[in-house]
Amino acid sequence: MMNKIETTRRELLRIGCTSIAGLALPHGLARLIADEKSVTKADSVLFLNLLGGPSHLDTLDMKPAGPAETRGSFGHIQTKIPGLIACEHLPKFAASADQYTLIRGIHHSVGDHPQAQEYISSGNRPTPALRYPSIGAVISKEMPGNGELPPFVVVPRSDWHAGYLGDSYSAFKTNDYPQAGQPFEVRGISLLDGFTVEKFKRRKQLLSSIDNRFKNSNNNIQLQQALRTLNSQADRMILSARTREAFDVGKESESLRKLFASDDVGQGMLLATRLIEFGVPFVTVSHFGWDTHLDNFAGHKRLIPSLDNGLDAAVQTLRAKGLLERTLVVAMGEFGRTPIINQNAGRDHFPRANWCVMTGGGVQPGRLIGGTDAGGTAPDDSTNIVPDDIVATIFHSLGIDHHKTYYTQTGRPVDLVPQGNVMKELF
Repeated sequence: MMNKIETTRRELLRIGCTSIAGLALPHGLARLIADEKSVTKADSVLFLNLLGGPSHLDTLDMKPAGPAETRGSFGHIQTKIPGLIACEHLPKFAASADQYTLIRGIHHSVGDHPQAQEYISSGNRPTPALRYPSIGAVISKEMPGNGELPPFVVVPRSDWHAGYLGDSYSAFKTNDYPQAGQPFEVRGISLLDGFTVEKFKRRKQLLSSIDNRFKNSNNNIQLQQALRTLNSQADRMILSARTREAFDVGKESESLRKLFASDDVGQGMLLATRLIEFGVPFVTVSHFGWDTHLDNFAGHKRLIPSLDNGLDAAVQTLRAKGLLERTLVVAMGEFGRTPIINQNAGRDHFPRANWCVMTGGGVQPGRLIGGTDAGGTAPDDSTNIVPDDIVATIFHSLGIDHHKTYYTQTGRPVDLVPQGNVMKELF
């Protein structure tokens, strides 16, 4: 399947050949050249998913001059972006903020976790009529690779799914984080002690002889296709030494490993950078615990340092490996949290205000895009950014047309992110 760049180059050749006689550059050719230059050069995405929804007012959209009843207990520090303050527990971000772009005032009206996660993972507002594929599933279809490594990896797990694309494009879940200083064994990849590749091949031959008896069954054809695809991928992964090496974080240099905290998020981000180096195009690391209805400030004081350390270490590592320019790094949750502090010293779900941090992948660093009002209760008058726009922008960074039409299993045509607008000012 041709991607956007390939299509554009073919058009360039066609228009160029038909206009040689005129010895002039046609307007259409100039436009296509400009379009090609506007395509960014990312070929992978690292998405840090802040599940539960961090409080915008206690992290990167603080309002120290706001109403007393909404101000939290955290102090703020100046960042390297003029006019941007950050929570005192984000010192590494503050010191390197000019390497990121911060998008604030992202809003929607989906107030529960599963549906809001579906929204930010697909760029489509959830509906019972259709399950939309997540970003990773679309990338699995568009950028499948050679099968040695899964194109869509979740560390350790999430509910991001393949939707109408079918289970063939589902995520590979590690089901655990690496542990610092310990070998990381991933079920389905790591060979247990005493189990050799030759033993695996013999068992596979036996399984294939059994499977052949049922291959002509017409029961649940979509599921059969998914099982064949996943089994084939699993075989290639198990037999590939390169796959096992990709998941072996112990082979990273000591100088890079020491950048990452020994907590789950730090080690998950270490694994993510290694997988991207080995060619996995989409890795998401789940950072759990942000649903702080009870004692928001104790919860955030525990969680924010993991975000600060993990994001900073990953960006440093990708830069050191020469991968940052072609890797889009994204960090966000499904929504923000209420300005009003509840009776349990917590903050509740608040989809009217959220933020997203991006860097790498052609993103211009050091920028602030969007904002919220003086109390952090809604986007300001100049901001209209929805999750559709974030996902459309991620696809754009990879050269995937977010208006591309896919088809469901029943033949229904569906555009990827029909309501999204690419935030071209990012690039």
